[in-house]
Amino acid sequence: MVDVSLSNRAGISDAIHGFYHLVDIGQASRTATLFAPDATLTFGPGSPQPGTIAGAAIGAAMVAREALTTAFTRHVVTNILFESTADGVAARYLLTLFRSDDASRSSVPAFVADVAELWTHDSGQWQIRARTILPAFARA
Repeated sequence: MVDVSLSNRAGISDAIHGFYHLVDIGQASRTATLFAPDATLTFGPGSPQPGTIAGAAIGAAMVAREALTTAFTRHVVTNILFESTADGVAARYLLTLFRSDDASRSSVPAFVADVAELWTHDSGQWQIRARTILPAFARA
């Protein structure tokens, strides 16, 4: 069991917030290093493109996301909870996504989702082993 110390919580929390910050400032390609080489990224039912991306395909997806220069986003993360597991640290949180694909910059959230992750510590860095995004509310 991995210790869910204050230091580990802070490290994972910083990585979560750093991930979404990079996406929001147009540098999504830099987020690929936050995923373990064999990681999975799952978008559940209600997502714009449901399905699972794994391994090196995650990096390619982040490069493609960065290329979407018309997508203006802000991700808001709240209610982070941590739990020690045999494989690492589980993190659960609420994600609210504000997204506009045109000049309107509509302030209506695109979705509110429950996110479940497994984080592992390798080579001195916290990495995402698995992330599942399950929209609870989605803009029609």
